[in-house]
Amino acid sequence: MKKRLTALMIQRHELLEKIVAQRMEMAEITQHWQKPLAFADAGLKAVRFIHDHPGLVSGGVAVLLSLRGIGIAGMVQKGWRLLYLYPSLFSFGLKFLFAATRSRSTGKNNDANA
Repeated sequence: MKKRLTALMIQRHELLEKIVAQRMEMAEITQHWQKPLAFADAGLKAVRFIHDHPGLVSGGVAVLLSLRGIGIAGMVQKGWRLLYLYPSLFSFGLKFLFAATRSRSTGKNNDANA
């Protein structure tokens, strides 16, 4: 029985050494592929964003195309003019931004305390 336990301990030790060697080899392989896979992952994130938000992307492209020849000074001038002419749009935008960034759990806690 003792010989069998000794053989099992030796086999276990050999297997553990083999595992360590395989881990080291795997670390070298993954280190080699880390940058290309990170680049591919960033590309997939961009594709998913475009797929999930087509209106936002097409609107951004339309804005960039319409403001293409104006420059920064022209954009500031147009933005100031729009802000001056349509202040209600600015206040609506702030209300929407506040509602979108407010935590849903905050509302539940306020309702429970009231």
